[in-house]
Amino acid sequence: MNVLLMLLGVLIVYIAVKLVYRYNWNKNLTVSLEFDKKHVVKDDIVNITEVVTNAKRLPLPCINLKFQAARELLFTGSDTNSSVSDKTYRNDVFSLLSNQRITRKVPVRCTRRGVYRISGLEIVFSGLFMNEINVLKTDNNCEITVYPKPADPTVLKPVNSRITGEAERKKYMLEDPFVFRGIRDYTGNDSLKNVNWKATARTGNLMVNEYDESVSRNVCILLNLEEDGVLRYDAVDEQAISIAAGISQMLIACGINVSMLSNGCDVDTKSPVVINNGSGIGHLNNINTALARIDTGITMEEYSAMLEKIFEPDNMRIESEYVYVLISASRRKKLQSVINKISRLQADMVWIVPHFPGDDYGLELCDFEPVGWEVSKEKQYE
Repeated sequence: MNVLLMLLGVLIVYIAVKLVYRYNWNKNLTVSLEFDKKHVVKDDIVNITEVVTNAKRLPLPCINLKFQAARELLFTGSDTNSSVSDKTYRNDVFSLLSNQRITRKVPVRCTRRGVYRISGLEIVFSGLFMNEINVLKTDNNCEITVYPKPADPTVLKPVNSRITGEAERKKYMLEDPFVFRGIRDYTGNDSLKNVNWKATARTGNLMVNEYDESVSRNVCILLNLEEDGVLRYDAVDEQAISIAAGISQMLIACGINVSMLSNGCDVDTKSPVVINNGSGIGHLNNINTALARIDTGITMEEYSAMLEKIFEPDNMRIESEYVYVLISASRRKKLQSVINKISRLQADMVWIVPHFPGDDYGLELCDFEPVGWEVSKEKQYE
C-alpha cells in the first residue's frame, strides 16, 4: 500500500512538474541574434551575437536555439553545431538557470558578397524529462551586407593611372576652370598675372587673387553583367564587380567624383543599379552597398539598349567633363557599335574586358584598344 501511495505521489509530482513546464517554459523567454557589424568585405570574419534571456524563476535545463543562414556564411568555430546543405542549419544548446542571461559570440566567415539574413529562428524545449517537443518561433531582423572585395591593387594601378590621366586631361581641356575665392598675401610661387593691384595699393603689401577649381574630375563606371553565350560564368561576373569596387575606391581616394550605371539588378527592388555622381567615404559606402546587393540571377536588360536610351544623339546626355569606364566581358557587336558611337561624341572611353586566360578580348568595331583583365582559370567553374 505504501509503495502504491509512493508511486502515486511520484506520478502526481511528475504530471504537475510536466504541466508547469509545458505552460510556462516560454514565458519571459527571449532570444536575439545580431551581427556585430552592419557591413564587411568579402572573406572578412564577423561575429553573430546570440543572447538568450530566461527572466523567470523556472530554470530551463536544456533548450535548443535553431536558425538558418545562407551557405555562403561559413561558421568557423570548432563546434559541430552546423550542418550545410542548401543552407547552413545552426543548432546551439543552452542551459539556463532562473533569471539568467547567456551571451555567446559565434564567428562567421563571409565567403561571398551579398546581403544575408538570418531566418527560421526558433527555440525548442524538449520538456524537463526530454519526452516532448515545444517550439517558440520568433521574429528576427538580423542582416549583414558583404561588400565585394576590391580588385588586386597591383593589377589595378596601371588601369587606374590611365583613367586618372584621362580625367586630369579632361579637366584642363575645359574653359574657365577656376572660380574666385578671395585675396591673400603674395608668395614667391604665385604668378604675377594673379596680382590684385587695387588690394596691393590699399594695403601696401603685394596681394594676389586666390581661386578654387570650378571643374571637378568625374568618372562614370559602366558595369555590364550580361553574357555573350548561353553559359553564365559566375567568376567573370564577380570579377567585374570586384573591378568596379576597386576602381571606385582608388578614384575616390584621388579626389575624383564617381558615378555608376549597371544593368545588374538590386536583390530586393529588381531595378538596375544607378549611382549618382559623388565623392567621399560615404559615397564609396553607397557604391559598395549597391554592388553587394546586385543579384546576377535576375534577368537583365540588354546593355546596348540601356545605353542607347541615355546616350543617343537625340538625348545628348553625354557629359563633356566625364571619363567613361566600361567594365564588360561581353563584346557583342551591337554593344561595340554603341560604345564606339559614344566615344566619337567627344567622350573619353576606357573598356575593361574580364576574360579567362587565352581568350580573345579584342574589339572589332571600336576605334580604341581595350584593357584585358585576366580571370583565374581555377574559378571558371565555380
